[in-house]
Amino acid sequence: MFRVLAICACVAAFCLSTLAQSGPPASPEDNPAAPQATPSHVPARSDVFRIQERNAIVDFKPDAEVVRRMVDALVMNVTGQGSVAAAWGSLVKPNDVVGIKVCANGAPLFSTHPEVVAAICEGLAAAGVPPQNVVVFDREEGLLKAAGYNVKGAGYRLLWTEGNYDPQAVVTAAISGRLIYGDLLFVGRKVPNLKAELHGQDQPHEMPPDNFSNESHISRILTKVVARVINVPAFADHLGCGLSGALFNMTVQNVDNWRRFVQPPGRGDPDIPELYANPQIGAKVVLTIMDGLVAEYAGAPVGDLNYAIQYGTLLAGRDPVAIDSVALRQIDFWRRQAKMDPASKDARYVGMAFNYGLGNADPSRVDVHDLRDIR
Repeated sequence: MFRVLAICACVAAFCLSTLAQSGPPASPEDNPAAPQATPSHVPARSDVFRIQERNAIVDFKPDAEVVRRMVDALVMNVTGQGSVAAAWGSLVKPNDVVGIKVCANGAPLFSTHPEVVAAICEGLAAAGVPPQNVVVFDREEGLLKAAGYNVKGAGYRLLWTEGNYDPQAVVTAAISGRLIYGDLLFVGRKVPNLKAELHGQDQPHEMPPDNFSNESHISRILTKVVARVINVPAFADHLGCGLSGALFNMTVQNVDNWRRFVQPPGRGDPDIPELYANPQIGAKVVLTIMDGLVAEYAGAPVGDLNYAIQYGTLLAGRDPVAIDSVALRQIDFWRRQAKMDPASKDARYVGMAFNYGLGNADPSRVDVHDLRDIR
């Protein structure tokens, strides 16, 4: 059922991808085998815009003004508009409730930076979107606040998904997962009342079996609150599925009973592409901006300074698969330098996403445009 729904939704989910400019291919890069057939709704080429400023982050502290200029340059180039207001106005309308999906997994150092989100909020405000119509969200309240998203007057509302899953938005997959606290269907064990026992009162001691389910539920923020989404993932590997990128941030981070999707043998293949193809998930994304101010090539999602690089880079585009493929090749490059296995070994789902009509993963189909002189 899950796969049938996902495949039927492919055309709707990918209609947001458009063709822009052309340019040189990314480097460094591996050269994965090209898929045998091209889904009709995947463009012949995809564009990824990349901007790097060495002054954007120093001692793990971003420069908010430099970051704002970087975000402005990216959104204008992606949309082909001549002003920040026009660029954001081409993506969203003032009456839209706009979600900014961040990744706070590695808080505080290895998450989407609040400075990137602040620049997006300024651009949305310039396009006429009021602060009450902007929602910053991720899975856990505690991690969001640890990442710096607890500031009053920041120009957005803050929401989180745990405890806020939609019981009507069900996706199924063949593999079952063990439900834990926070999942919609989790049933807690009965804990004996020790005080009552001491007073001679009978107490039930039977413990229910472990909870397993092949169902997941989508965040109510996606299904009931936001109309458009700006996806702002972190630039990081993932211990389970190889890459914690654009596809991961909109899928695994937005459903409950999610651990089954990143475990072997599949490690997200094909579950992550199937989830993204759901019209309640991927079809809402109008722009992806990957936060590579700090990039992590090993140890994510928790975060490890030994494998972190102050990269000072942002990637943006309409094709999440192309963005993930560019990030994955760069992570593999760093891992080869460190004599580690490539992350792409586990992130097979990125290539599979092409077959679901979500975008281009083959580097020969991806044009990377390096933006310069943002002052």
